[in-house]
Amino acid sequence: MEHAVIMAGGSGTRFWPKSRARLPKQLLSLVTGKPLLVDTVERLDGLFARERVRVVTNAAYADASRALLDGVPAQNVVAEPCGRDTAACIALAATLIDRDDPDAIVCVLPADHVVSPAADFRAALSRAIDVVRNRPDGLLTFGVKPTRAATGYGYIERGDQLGSSGGAPFFRVASFREKPDAATAERFVADGRFSWNAGVFVFRARTMLRAIRTHLPALAAAVPKVADEWTSTGRIAEAHYAALQKISIDYGVFEKESDVVVMEATFGWDDVGSFAALARVLAHDAGGNAVVGSATMLDATNNVVLADGGHHVALLGVDGLVVIHTGDATLVCRKDDAERVKEMVARLEREGRRELL
Repeated sequence: MEHAVIMAGGSGTRFWPKSRARLPKQLLSLVTGKPLLVDTVERLDGLFARERVRVVTNAAYADASRALLDGVPAQNVVAEPCGRDTAACIALAATLIDRDDPDAIVCVLPADHVVSPAADFRAALSRAIDVVRNRPDGLLTFGVKPTRAATGYGYIERGDQLGSSGGAPFFRVASFREKPDAATAERFVADGRFSWNAGVFVFRARTMLRAIRTHLPALAAAVPKVADEWTSTGRIAEAHYAALQKISIDYGVFEKESDVVVMEATFGWDDVGSFAALARVLAHDAGGNAVVGSATMLDATNNVVLADGGHHVALLGVDGLVVIHTGDATLVCRKDDAERVKEMVARLEREGRRELL
């Protein structure tokens, strides 16, 4: 059977003041009016029954996540007591799934990306599942054709074509590349063989567990005990989870495995990593302003505005700003500084303003 694992543990500090300690990015309604996590689960409807959807999230967000997800069994929302990166998350989920379904094919995806249209995403996943069904010892990842020389994404270099599924080709992965500098990103885009790493993976559970035993043996040895604890008690002791190796699945497994293939994403994708990125996925007015809430613009262009609680924002003669208003805090910054919002969160923490976090 096919199972989905949604990784939903991030804190989203770059979305302060919308995001808070108990309201991370994936629980925010930033694009469609629904929380990103809900959008992600609904995107899978028709391909995965909801009882075969697991969400791995921080324990602080588990109850809120369960309340949002109709049809997803409560025990399928797995609560991590602390963050240990994606290898631990995927190892735990694959272990739990493998115990229930030894022939399981698993699709892993982040909870906080914007993907559309949903039908195209499901079709792409279905083709990827067919590839993995016919290549049981392989791992598959999705690559997104670059539209700009982005420096904030990892890249995948495409090798030889190995076949096709439903008319969509798939290729051997020649290499994974770290987030590049601007010049290298320009070269990657011009080359034509490089794609952005979308962080969407498909594999057989047993194949991933074998790869983890090979490349991350300490993690492989420790995770079954953590899975036992979750299954028997519905919780995981923080000391046990904190002892797991902290490493991403990309670095720990995918970059070391020899049989990894990449399919090009045939759907729209954006990781919406900052407020400035919302300008790529929200509707714009004639001046290029992206607005959620109530706002008036006068000679104002290329701004991003999110206004909560009926608060009205008026912008006059400004360009390229981010203005975020919530009930107790307002953020104003340049769009090209939006990635630094996490630095503001760190400053507030140093100042002891925990009521704002």
